[in-house]
Amino acid sequence: MKKLIYANTKNADLFYSLKTEIPDPFFFLDNGQKQYVFLDHREIGAFREKNNNQNIEAVLLNPLLEEAVTVDGSSNHLFKLAVLLLKKYGLAGGSIGVPASFPLDLADFLRSQGFVLQVVNPFYPNREIKVPTEIVAIKKSLQLTYPAYQYLEKIFKEAKIKDGYLFWQDQLLTSEFLKREVEKIFIVSGLVSTEGMIIASGPQGAMPHHSGSGPILANVPIICDLFPRHRNSGYFSDMTRTYIKGQARPEVIKMYQAVLIAQTEAKQAIKPGVSGQEVYQKTVEVFAGLGYPSIGDQGFIHGTGHGLGLEIHETPYLNAQGESKLQAGNVVTVEPGLYFKDLGGIRIEDIVVVTANGCETLTDYPRKLKIFD
Repeated sequence: MKKLIYANTKNADLFYSLKTEIPDPFFFLDNGQKQYVFLDHREIGAFREKNNNQNIEAVLLNPLLEEAVTVDGSSNHLFKLAVLLLKKYGLAGGSIGVPASFPLDLADFLRSQGFVLQVVNPFYPNREIKVPTEIVAIKKSLQLTYPAYQYLEKIFKEAKIKDGYLFWQDQLLTSEFLKREVEKIFIVSGLVSTEGMIIASGPQGAMPHHSGSGPILANVPIICDLFPRHRNSGYFSDMTRTYIKGQARPEVIKMYQAVLIAQTEAKQAIKPGVSGQEVYQKTVEVFAGLGYPSIGDQGFIHGTGHGLGLEIHETPYLNAQGESKLQAGNVVTVEPGLYFKDLGGIRIEDIVVVTANGCETLTDYPRKLKIFD
């Protein structure tokens, strides 16, 4: 199918095609035989220098903007340019595939000019199947994330408890401070937190996507969920570990063991031909069998995992709606958790790649509950 994108390379499909960062929006066309990017004087030289794909041609945009002035139907220069490019580069006639993120006003205009647009989602289905170089890139992002966890553990070990709070180097320890320290490590390692991070303790940790704020509490779980993107490769890391500073309640230790068992069982259920829905249901059954049925907003209250690559959340999904079958080469997170308002939250998250007969864990970091007294 002929395809059209108008975006910058924050669009993962476009970055997947070009393998280089271009900050401003531009047109990308695929006429079924060749691909074209249309860039002005600011971007075209750098792109041509980096482009290793002989099937992608970079075309200077400036002369085309002058030519597009003659196009009828609108006073909008972007709309005129789109019509010119579609006609000039072989996309007129037949259906044109566009991503779900394609600008609505541009789509409305092109349809008014007789072009047939069809939303294609996923735009590049092959993105679900990671090739060896992509798996290496994800493992690299993971490996660069480990030092941040090691530093967090150092801080928790050295911290002192006073009146139920943690103090480190005589300063009250807060989520904000810990995130800044993690950011420093990421910057040196070539990672960026484009999607933020979670460092949350106590009641905040009982809300799975609470990013954490204010003082870190003693004697309760501290969820640390870090998911940076590698600045050069574009591929994400994603892992979660849960810590306790002080005394761990017996109920919390029991919760942790249940989550560890659920994660192990979920990994064992992952293999080609199994749906994400089945893996999720297995996790639900394991928790229920261990005495943790989900009730309302407590217990196991999110999916088992999600695909990961150039986006932090991408297909396939291991949740109640995950009907598609897993395939060898899928890279997914496995992150069961338990959440109770009076106890806090426990989550353990690793990344696995689906293999011919099961899955291989890419995350190489201890999963044992670390309690710092």
